This record gives sequence, structure tokens and C-alpha cells, in this order.
Amino acid sequence: MARQYLSIDVGGTAVKSARIDHSGNIIVRRRAVTPRDQAAFLHLLTTIIDRQPGVAAICVSVPGIVNPHTGAVKFTGALAFLGQFPLAAYLRQYAGLPVYVGNDANCATLAELWLGNLTGVANGAVITLGTSVGGGLVINGQLVHGPHFRAGELSAIVNNYDHAAPHQATVGASTSSVKMIATVATACDLPDPTDGRRAFEVINRRQAPAWSIFTAFCRRVAVLMVNVQAVVDLERILIGGGISAQPILISEVRRQFRLLQEGDRRLMDDIAMPMIMAARFGNDANLLGALYGLLLKIEEDR
Repeated sequence: MARQYLSIDVGGTAVKSARIDHSGNIIVRRRAVTPRDQAAFLHLLTTIIDRQPGVAAICVSVPGIVNPHTGAVKFTGALAFLGQFPLAAYLRQYAGLPVYVGNDANCATLAELWLGNLTGVANGAVITLGTSVGGGLVINGQLVHGPHFRAGELSAIVNNYDHAAPHQATVGASTSSVKMIATVATACDLPDPTDGRRAFEVINRRQAPAWSIFTAFCRRVAVLMVNVQAVVDLERILIGGGISAQPILISEVRRQFRLLQEGDRRLMDDIAMPMIMAARFGNDANLLGALYGLLLKIEEDR
């Protein structure tokens, strides 16, 4: 039987886990609510491990600043309450198995680099849209971590220099797809501000004011891409996150990118429009990317 691995994707609301083989085939998957304190969180992880005996190694995707060499994590976002924790060392001692821990956006990028829409692309990126904005950069075929393990932290880019509140001046504050959907729901009297499916029903009909809210959001995504292109000049940028399953999102971001270029000759002359596509793996991206990060680390350590 081919080797199998346990992959765990820690999110702000749910912890997903899957048993995956060496080729990236998901054999079984589970889901649990993310605990809100460290003791319960670690207990959930060890319970997940106990329920999947016989795996060759463990890999984990987490929101936070991760040292990919040691697996130490400074948790951020919804899990900031966990603080700093040597997660890989803790799980390695508990399970007696090799352990890899990676940043969630980097894992999503690794999945696309391994089996998805960045395969064969030397210079590309993944931009994940959700509660905030995540990112992963591939340069010369390699995922870029940076000396402080913070490369790709696109949510921290300042896009409004004159805003009095620094946090509100960032991409993370202005380009939340969750906030966009909630704004559409409120403006259109939809019953559930978290129901993206209903929000996109009115967006796809180009119903006012949903359409103007959506196109303004896509313009902000396009501005982010222009800023990234000005620095690294990529071949392809993928959009990830649950919202990326909506074809209208990809087409409208492309249109907004072209409008930005047409509105300023400098952007037409100095910025090349990359190929803009949806990421391939959706909600499985972090599970698969964590495994690829593990396989790369095993190969590197040999």
C-alpha cells in the first residue's frame, strides 16, 4: 500500500483534516470546530492524530508567521490568542513522526505549484480572498519565505496613505470578501450576511446596489495585483478562497485591471497584465499544500 499522510488545515472557524496518499489523493476527510483556548486546541490536534494511525508523517497548515525550518508559529488573525508556540516540536514529540508546519497562504500556493494552476510557472502568485487577504509568491519556481518568514503578507500593504487609522489603511481592511458579501446582503435586504451563494445570485443579475459594491471590490483586488506586478512582474496570478469559485469574480477582476491600465498610460507602459485565473483546489488547497511542503522538507533533509 502506498504511503499515506495526515494533513491538518487549521482555520479560524474550523479545523479540517484528511488522510492523503503520496500522489495527493484524499482518502478520508474530517472537520471540527476550532477551539477557542490553547488546551482545547492542542487536545483536538492530538485527537485527530489518534484517529489516523499508520500514517507516515503529519503536516499542518496554520494562520500565522511560521518558521518553515523549525515549525514554530506566531499565530495571527482569529487564532492570535494562541500566541507563539513550537507546534511542530510538540506534535513530533506526541506522535513520534516527522512533522511539517506551514503558513496557510503558503500552503495554498504550494498546492497550486505541485498539482494546480502554477505547475510549470516560474514566477507567479496566489492571492487568497476571505476574511482578510493572504498571499504566496513563487519566484524562479520556488516559494519565497523571506528572511523573516513574512513574504506574501499582502494584507499588510498600505493602500490609503492618508487614512488616519493605520489598520484601516491596509489591503486586509479594505479587501475582505467576507465584508463585501455582508455589505451586499445588507444593501439588498438578504436574510443572512454570511450567505455568499445568495449574494452572488444578485451580483450575477447585476442588481443595484450589489453590482456597484462588487465591482468596487474587484477594483481593489485589481489595484493589489497592479502593486504586486510593479514589484515582481509575474506570469500568472491565481485567486483563491471560496469566492474564487465564482466565474464572474475572475472576469471582473480582469476587466478592472484593464480599466486601470487604460486610465493611466504609465500603468499601460510599465505594468504587464499577468494571466489571472482561479486557483484549482478551493477548500482542499491548504491540505494538499501542507503535504507538498512536507514532501519537499523530507527531500531537503535527506
